[in-house]
Amino acid sequence: MRRIKGNYRRFFVYRSIQEDGLESIPPAWLDHDLSEALKGFLGAQAPNARGGEDLPDLEDGEVEIARLTLANAVHGEVTSLRARHDPNGDAILLRMVDEYDTEFELPCREIESPLTAEEVVEVFRDAAPSPMDTSCEIEFQSFFYPKLGQVAERKANAS
Repeated sequence: MRRIKGNYRRFFVYRSIQEDGLESIPPAWLDHDLSEALKGFLGAQAPNARGGEDLPDLEDGEVEIARLTLANAVHGEVTSLRARHDPNGDAILLRMVDEYDTEFELPCREIESPLTAEEVVEVFRDAAPSPMDTSCEIEFQSFFYPKLGQVAERKANAS
């Protein structure tokens, strides 16, 4: 599940596993990257069904720690915050990517210990450009921070 790029596909796979088991999932739907034909099929169903599918591939040893989705945008664009251990030391290296190859300047690219949920939201907020600086409704998802959306909402209300 963590390696599946697209939001719709993650939802489809999760729901199918819950209802019918892992064997019910077509093997191609479990791949990290979809073929252009399958991406086209998703986009033809609804433009936002392709959201996240055009993210760059994960680098070796990299995991997505959180994603922000423009929930009410036509294409459901996704921005992903990723982490991996520094092969030359003990640090954790961060990078942010989206489906448009945007160059993000992060408030910190190297950290010594895992971020808290509050710090994850702050990285998204303080990135330049900030994916949170939008008129669209945003949603956070994370396999590591299950209440990340609530944390983001609480921080937004406190501002």
